[in-house]
Amino acid sequence: MIKTELSKLSKKNQDRKILLRAAKIIIRGGVIAFPTETVYALGADAMNERAVQRVFHLKKRMSGKPVAIFLPKLQDLKRFVKEITPSASKLIKELWPGPLTLIFKSRSDQMTYLTGEEGKLGVRVSSSKLVQSLLSLAKTPITATSANLSGGREPVSAEEVLKDFDGKIELVVDGGLSEETIPSSVVDVSGDMPILLREGRISFEELKKVVPELKRKNKK
Repeated sequence: MIKTELSKLSKKNQDRKILLRAAKIIIRGGVIAFPTETVYALGADAMNERAVQRVFHLKKRMSGKPVAIFLPKLQDLKRFVKEITPSASKLIKELWPGPLTLIFKSRSDQMTYLTGEEGKLGVRVSSSKLVQSLLSLAKTPITATSANLSGGREPVSAEEVLKDFDGKIELVVDGGLSEETIPSSVVDVSGDMPILLREGRISFEELKKVVPELKRKNKK
């Protein structure tokens, strides 16, 4: 067991010292929890396979199941994905940054620890200033999976995160109660037809206004 730090952010600012501490933990292969524009997330260096595997272990997540990443900026996207389809371009233009995870075909076959067996990568560009600052300080993509045990309720407070991960992760950044209690929506844009895999903060109807060709999973 390790000692989990709890650092509470001021409402007046993003407390650079706390975020710098969080970034340093990520850089050296550690795992933190932090608030996003939706629910709290578990963050590790997405380029560090061992750190990502630790996230899987902590969440009790099935191996081979993909995990999404936060990118520092939209310009980084082409480094990681094979193709940006017309549907993906529309969603990016209208809804990024924001609570939307898009699933692409991965450019690299060396990142199966992130992509799983299908070779697809989930990507999110966050609208949270805190997340953007953390990414800027860490200078690496960070995992974007909710800070709960697999199958459990997505946490909306630092206290809920600690129930599952106290003594198991290095730091919990306490940003107070989440403004949103619903996770990001997830759309697979790896094929010709965009498919809604999870209806989250952005509804099916809202998404369909942007891409009328959108279908729900398992529906023709």
